[in-house]
Amino acid sequence: MNLGFVNRWLCLTAIFSLLGACSTTGNDARPDLVSAIPMEQSLDQLSDDFDAGEWPGVTSMTITVDGDLLIEEYSSDVSTDDTHDLRSATKSVTAILIGELIEDGLISSVDQPVAKLIPHRFSSFDSRDLKRQITVKDMLTMRSGMACDDWVPASLGQEDKMYETPDWVAFFLSQPRAHERGKHFSYCTGGVVLLGELITDLSGMSVSDFATERLFEPLGISSAKWADTPTGGTDTGGHLEMTAADFHRLGVTLLDGNPEIISPDWFDEMVGYQTDVYERRSTYGYLWWRDRVEMDGRTLDYHYAHGNGGNFIFAVPDLGLVASFTGTNFGSRLQFQPVSILQDRIIPAVMDGLPSSKTE
Repeated sequence: MNLGFVNRWLCLTAIFSLLGACSTTGNDARPDLVSAIPMEQSLDQLSDDFDAGEWPGVTSMTITVDGDLLIEEYSSDVSTDDTHDLRSATKSVTAILIGELIEDGLISSVDQPVAKLIPHRFSSFDSRDLKRQITVKDMLTMRSGMACDDWVPASLGQEDKMYETPDWVAFFLSQPRAHERGKHFSYCTGGVVLLGELITDLSGMSVSDFATERLFEPLGISSAKWADTPTGGTDTGGHLEMTAADFHRLGVTLLDGNPEIISPDWFDEMVGYQTDVYERRSTYGYLWWRDRVEMDGRTLDYHYAHGNGGNFIFAVPDLGLVASFTGTNFGSRLQFQPVSILQDRIIPAVMDGLPSSKTE
């Protein structure tokens, strides 16, 4: 059950009781308390539905509003200490680390060609080869132009083919060009693995050590475990593991940015609009997804990380809302159940409990 919400509810009740006893205008404050009643009921029902197995394969669900924990639920086969394979939600963490390199001046801008930063990977290409023009931004926005599309099994650079090779970065760079760079979105894990090598080469540290020093340790995240590539590098395109609680802790930081950890300018660029996505409503930032929902005549924008299986961080800044999920619905449409839970259950419940000044 959502015990965090119950505790908060009891505190609010006590506060407003005191206000009512001490002031003749105490009742003026009570509408905010009364408006929270539908939210409590909705979240109670949401917890009950989770416990009843309403959403198979969803292994955890955590919700906070303005930093207050409202719900923390786990499926019966998962404990709080278990780590979860976050799959492609890993990419969103990689984007944060690229921002740290820019903050350090190790990358001058996202428009810098990758070939200038890790030249040894491009030494076999002719000086006129257009691959040398691929920029950091092209990689962050999935617009490298390479013949690599993880959503199309027949694609030459598709990730399952990459995983069978001894050098994932070399495999990615060996693919022919299929589009003009910077123009066409094509979801490609290989390009993000290349960014991981860039992090290691420029920082002089392993991705794991760099992420721990610059991101995880300051946030109190201790459960993160990265996967290796066959060459001994780090898989920055997927398979980062951490507990559900640490995953949510990361999400709270990504609600509206934490200037002590992430540069405000980088945060705005990273979760802001960068490109459309072919045949999808969602748009894309720098390895972060973006979407919106219409609710009570209001448009709410949100950004999110998504990994196969149903691993999500959703951040809705206008509501102070963060909802995170882990799941095991790999390769199934059921992995998108959290999107419906967010839009149909969580956002309406939270809006019911907000003061009218915050919902206008």
